[in-house]
Amino acid sequence: MGNRKEVPHVKKQNKFESVTGKSTIYVYQDFWSQILVYNMIQDIRKSADEEVAITGKKSGNKYPMHTNENLAIGVFKESMIKIVLENSFQKRVKMLEELQKEMENYVLPIRVLPNRERKKNLSNKYKNNQKNSF
Repeated sequence: MGNRKEVPHVKKQNKFESVTGKSTIYVYQDFWSQILVYNMIQDIRKSADEEVAITGKKSGNKYPMHTNENLAIGVFKESMIKIVLENSFQKRVKMLEELQKEMENYVLPIRVLPNRERKKNLSNKYKNNQKNSF
């Protein structure tokens, strides 16, 4: 979360506005637990992105590839509870590797698009939109 532009995206993805209680302690608990989950997802995604970048170069893709964050969150939600509840360390590691491999199945290209100013039509067809509020 080093980049300020990521904050609205993080709020939207993890639904920070939906808290379980009104008390301050519950709000803090929900906030920090959501930050923990977000960091866990990003850690697994980073490893998956490194693997996807390597396989993307080998297959000769036009654009560099990265994992789809929305699908990564969904896959994480489905399998992380099972991973945490597993008693065997070896099985947990294997399940975590399978989670990463599952995330690697859903990739998107990273496209750098030109940053152009949007052209605004100065002559508004509907003048009602520009009425004074008083």
